[in-house]
Amino acid sequence: MKLFSSTPYSRPNGVGLSIFCAVLLLNGSASFGEGLQLPVNTCPSEGKPIHIHVHGIKNAAGSLKAVLYGPDPKSFLVKGARADKEREPAKKGSMTLCLAAPMEGKYAVVVYHDENDNHKFDRNLIGLPTEGFGVSRNPSLFLAAPNFEESSFEVNGEVTHVDVDMKY
Repeated sequence: MKLFSSTPYSRPNGVGLSIFCAVLLLNGSASFGEGLQLPVNTCPSEGKPIHIHVHGIKNAAGSLKAVLYGPDPKSFLVKGARADKEREPAKKGSMTLCLAAPMEGKYAVVVYHDENDNHKFDRNLIGLPTEGFGVSRNPSLFLAAPNFEESSFEVNGEVTHVDVDMKY
């Protein structure tokens, strides 16, 4: 997974403007809305790329971690059963990250904001999250983790785009 900058009007180092524009047009990785997101790196060359557009990041403290689960629904939220993962420095507002699915199928993404950068998803004494998190398809959550079916999306093309809203 690679990070795309959320800094408006920035340009990747070492990439000519014409090549940069051609890449944007071919892979559709530009996002125009709250801010322009321009690629710093590309997705992994192996697997099916998934652009994870994360919105509502509270601050730039710590790091953001994205974990891809699937295509087996039984692997969802099982420690060590991920299909791909990546950790990047957090940026306030929005970020776009890229994971790679090993094959076509159903997948789900979980993102968490590790504000203290201790490489753990911190919880309070009763098990509720104390750090921001988000899940693909943004299911309604009430005192329980989401299930795979309500969080999953289909990977079946060249690039899959998924929006994740952070909850704090």
